[in-house]
Amino acid sequence: MNLEIAIIGGLIGTFAAILVLQVWEVARPSQIHVGIVSLIGSAFMRKTFGQQLIGRFVLLVIGVLYGIFTSAVIYAFEVEATAWLYGAFVSVFLWVLTGISLTYFRLLHPRIRSEEMKAPGPFALGYSRQYAAVLLIAHLIFGFVCGAVYGNIA
Repeated sequence: MNLEIAIIGGLIGTFAAILVLQVWEVARPSQIHVGIVSLIGSAFMRKTFGQQLIGRFVLLVIGVLYGIFTSAVIYAFEVEATAWLYGAFVSVFLWVLTGISLTYFRLLHPRIRSEEMKAPGPFALGYSRQYAAVLLIAHLIFGFVCGAVYGNIA
């Protein structure tokens, strides 16, 4: 497995997934949004700029880890030719992992514990069913992009 390509694939996939989430938030202003970048960043800082900076950094680190995992699965099954497809399959597992972790986010986030912010709940269903679907779409795009990068370069 080529670790550098896995990291690059994870970063590019993360950028694509964040872009999808943020475009959806702008396109649907009347909906309640997680604002995943702000949600993560607000656990550490109250200022908007700091929230954005920390939230993006944390998501990029998670994206690199997810990218390494996705690339390891592609490498293990020797499916570089259809890596984009396997990346999308693996991303469903990662979506489930993320959805479960959002369930317990309320235990770690100080502003959610103090009821300053609404808890996302499992799969972000605390915000809306549409956002849960958009999270799945963002993960599928991540897996597709990460798999395509790893499959085409490795």
